[in-house]
Amino acid sequence: MRVTHGMLVDTLLKNLSGNLARMERVYQQITSARRISRPSDDPVGTATVLRLGSAAQEIEQYLANVEQARTWLDLTDQALTTIGQSLQRARELVVQAANDTLSADDRQAIWQELTALQEQIATTGNYAHAGRYLFAGSLTQTEPFDLSTDPPTYRGNSDQLQRLIDRGVTIDINVTGDTAIVPVLTAIKQARDAVAANDPVAIRSQLAAIDAAHTQLLAAQASVGARVNRLEAQRDRLLDAHTSTLRLASEAGDTDMAEAITRFSKEELTYRAALQAGARAIQPTLLDYLR
Repeated sequence: MRVTHGMLVDTLLKNLSGNLARMERVYQQITSARRISRPSDDPVGTATVLRLGSAAQEIEQYLANVEQARTWLDLTDQALTTIGQSLQRARELVVQAANDTLSADDRQAIWQELTALQEQIATTGNYAHAGRYLFAGSLTQTEPFDLSTDPPTYRGNSDQLQRLIDRGVTIDINVTGDTAIVPVLTAIKQARDAVAANDPVAIRSQLAAIDAAHTQLLAAQASVGARVNRLEAQRDRLLDAHTSTLRLASEAGDTDMAEAITRFSKEELTYRAALQAGARAIQPTLLDYLR
């Protein structure tokens, strides 16, 4: 086959165009820091990057749920601590009221403080976070304790609130008022009635109920603490998994800069060599001079 001058030019231009396209792809990988800019660049790698990206988003949602649960439990623990302090003060008052030397007026003053403590505990039981009541069970839009009754009436339920903290793994985040706070309010109400009756024997008999309510309150706090510890361990595990997932996604989709720069230099060298070779191959012919 006879090779013409035009064929040489066409071949040169075709090769130069291909070389420039390869240089452009490598340049884009370097400047964007992404090895894959379109699925056709690497179909398998693209599928891997998409799968790992989805996994990272899922882990991020679990982490958000863990933080939400932790906040709820921290606020619950603070409220229970405040209630515990009020209950401890109530016990001190009941011990004081049981003293046979106190007068009826003295016990009336203690009754008034016990009444204030009872209201304070119920008010604490009505703590809310982001418009949702902590101790109302699943009735988070309902104020759990009705302060217009004596003792305050519980209007929540016993349902547990849960958060998904991993695939197929949930954790209870709430303490219901009927298990932790109602016994406290009941014990204080009974102690108030005994103080109001000015009966030292009856007053002393209420200490056991107060201690039992305190034990139940401490059990609720211990449960909260155990769940907080579990959340902390889960958060650390999720953070490790998130870091590993992002690293794998980076390895699959990000540019290896050293390798890319080496390839770009090679393509650039090839392009320059092709230009030089082409310049020699398509020198003006004798006919061009005769025209």
